[in-house]
Amino acid sequence: MSDTFIKNNMSIVVSFLVAVFTAGGIFAEFTAIKNELTTVHERLDKKIRVINDLEDRLLDMEKQLEYERGFLDAAKKKKK
Repeated sequence: MSDTFIKNNMSIVVSFLVAVFTAGGIFAEFTAIKNELTTVHERLDKKIRVINDLEDRLLDMEKQLEYERGFLDAAKKKKK
C-alpha cells in the first residue's frame, strides 16, 4: 500500500524532502545570524563601556584643570 503511494506520488515526496532540507538550511542561517548579532552586541557593549570610562576620566581631568586655574588665579590676586 505505502509502496504504491510513494511510487505514484514521487514528486510530492521529493518536494517534501526538499522543503524539509530547505527549512533546515534557513534555520541554520538564522541561528548563525543570531550568534553573529550577539557577538556584535557584546563587542559594542565593551566599546560603550570604554567610551564611558574615557569620558569620565576626561571630565575628572577638566575638573582638575579648572581647579588649578582657579587656584593660580587666586594666588595671583592675593599677591597684588
